[in-house]
Amino acid sequence: MTTARALALAMSATAGVVTVVGFAPFGFAHLPVLTLALLFAQWNAASSRRDAAELGFAFGLGLFGAGVSWVYIALETFGGMPTAIALFATAGFVAYLALWPAIAGYVAVRFTASHSITRVIAAASLWTLCEWLRGWLFTGMPWLSVGYAELPGSMLARYAPIGGVYLVSFAVR
Repeated sequence: MTTARALALAMSATAGVVTVVGFAPFGFAHLPVLTLALLFAQWNAASSRRDAAELGFAFGLGLFGAGVSWVYIALETFGGMPTAIALFATAGFVAYLALWPAIAGYVAVRFTASHSITRVIAAASLWTLCEWLRGWLFTGMPWLSVGYAELPGSMLARYAPIGGVYLVSFAVR
């Protein structure tokens, strides 16, 4: 792996971690707009479907690794699960959740031209679709849908009465 590629993946993962700061209790509601803009810019410049999927997966690892750490606590502390098994189960859960941004990036790059507004629109649409699917399939995990980061009173939260959290998520992009 080249240094540039490693840096791009590290930036994507870091952006995922920083996105968590947009949610309660931190409440920096406009931060997900910036972090997703970075991810979508990386996808727009991606030269292959694999690159886009890796960037999305790295972003997802950061987002869900930082955002669902409570799963480990629930398993180990309250569930009595041995530490190693709780770590393995949590890591597997985070990796599963990170597949959704990877899928969005893969499909966006697969069907659009690089450096185009079409790719950005496809990325926003596919991100929203993948958030909805993640919240619905296999009993769902809607945690950390970016629409939830928008606080009441913010410009983007005003879309919630019209189309719910997923329209707000789409508006964030």
